[in-house]
Amino acid sequence: MKKTPEVSATVVRAISVINYLNDVSGPQGVSEISKGLGLSTTIVHRLLTTLKMEGMVFQDPRSKLYSLGTVFLDYANKIMSEMPIAPIIEPWLMSLRHDTGETVGFYMPTGQMRICVLEYESLQEIKRSVGIGKRMPIHVGASGRAILAFQSAELQERLLLTLPKDERSRLQELLEETRILGYATNEEEITPNVAALSAPVFDQQGRVIGSLSISGPLFRWNRKTMESYVSELLNATNEIQHSLF
Repeated sequence: MKKTPEVSATVVRAISVINYLNDVSGPQGVSEISKGLGLSTTIVHRLLTTLKMEGMVFQDPRSKLYSLGTVFLDYANKIMSEMPIAPIIEPWLMSLRHDTGETVGFYMPTGQMRICVLEYESLQEIKRSVGIGKRMPIHVGASGRAILAFQSAELQERLLLTLPKDERSRLQELLEETRILGYATNEEEITPNVAALSAPVFDQQGRVIGSLSISGPLFRWNRKTMESYVSELLNATNEIQHSLF
């Protein structure tokens, strides 16, 4: 008779709270988390209190809403600094920054969000800066769409259902365009006077693991000036994939 491994129900629930906060967009209240996980508000409040004490969740003192704690930024930085992939990607980021003169970064998906895990800022006085650890919705912006367009249909459908109908249709068009071109662009979609060019990075099995992105001020970096660097960006992502074999 196979022995069932012993597990802690409390730990499993705590992990489910962390995963929930990671998957949804924006801070959440106790009742929202409770409803989303099918747990009582008493249990959720107790779990959040413990996680808050350990720095794993943050509670806004004014709104009383919860989000992931900054401790996960330390985890992300440690993972990236120790991951074999970082030394492979960094030389290409430095090369792209040198050639374009703009800020370059590498983003990884985390639920319905993406996080900036590597960044080399432009050396020019006027520049775009994101910040390592910055999290943004995966369906907004070129670097997010470069990832989302190549994720599973199930994940895409789940995210699309959370959007208004008109926004859903537009996103579907942009994702299809990204799949055809192999890269994504945006102008002032997230930040005024800022544009970006991004392409997906795949692993050995052809699964998207992140995206390389080049971003800068619109007067200097826009769809017209980006055209000269599309092939260079795609070459970088291809070389990274080949290096992972």
